[in-house]
Amino acid sequence: MDFIRIANFNNKLQAETTAHLLDEAAIPFTIHSDESIFGEGGVSQYVFLSVPAEFEVKARAIIQEVSGDEVLA
Repeated sequence: MDFIRIANFNNKLQAETTAHLLDEAAIPFTIHSDESIFGEGGVSQYVFLSVPAEFEVKARAIIQEVSGDEVLA
């Protein structure tokens, strides 16, 4: 299964909040983060969300609808 990177986040909490929306729509996802290097609550510049390629369009639409922001192209 090929995963596509669809959104970047400032922290893991934001990514997890967005992932709940995808979960409600039965869209599988993966959160990628290096926060564990810095410990709980650490600042990370590497947090993003990816979904399987076949769910990309639906996931982007959900995120854009809620955030009003353009998601990664």
